[in-house]
Amino acid sequence: MAMIRDLPLRSVLAVTFLVTLGANACRRPTPDGGPDALGNAESITAREARERAAAVRLEPFQSVDHTFRDAKSLLAHSVRLTVQDSADWRAVWSRIVGPHSNAPLPPVDFSREMLLVAGMGEQPCMGYLINIDTIFRDDDKRIYAVVRERHRGAGCGCLNEVTSPVDIVKVPKTIRPVTFLERRESNVCEVR
Repeated sequence: MAMIRDLPLRSVLAVTFLVTLGANACRRPTPDGGPDALGNAESITAREARERAAAVRLEPFQSVDHTFRDAKSLLAHSVRLTVQDSADWRAVWSRIVGPHSNAPLPPVDFSREMLLVAGMGEQPCMGYLINIDTIFRDDDKRIYAVVRERHRGAGCGCLNEVTSPVDIVKVPKTIRPVTFLERRESNVCEVR
């Protein structure tokens, strides 16, 4: 123990990191998903999910029907929602624009359509965006929505105005699960 106290902190941290790295390398399963030399392997469900995802044939929608998009919603927290009836739509709309807003409720035919809502939550300044930019459907009529969040880059300026971006799209109604596929990007700004 006295030897460890005499070593510089940087050396102790480096040795700790290398030991942890070596231990984790021993536990890593082989690329084919089978067990490694110690008998550790990923779970069967993880392997099945990856195989199913590789086998699923996705059909992209021709266009994305944006019902509403705004950088100044009143959604304080990040959300991913599906809305399938008018009562839920009125409640969600009230949360987005505020209970005292005069903004008209966008019409939706819930007998044929449903809504996908992606909200980013409050952000400290302008330069943040959210967009549901691609919609796919598989053979089982499950829907996959690509949600792309754009964040302010490290070198970008910041106009001090709190924003809360939201994007709402219409898709054909389904009782199958909807999966939101998350993508995160950052703005690139030139240093002057």
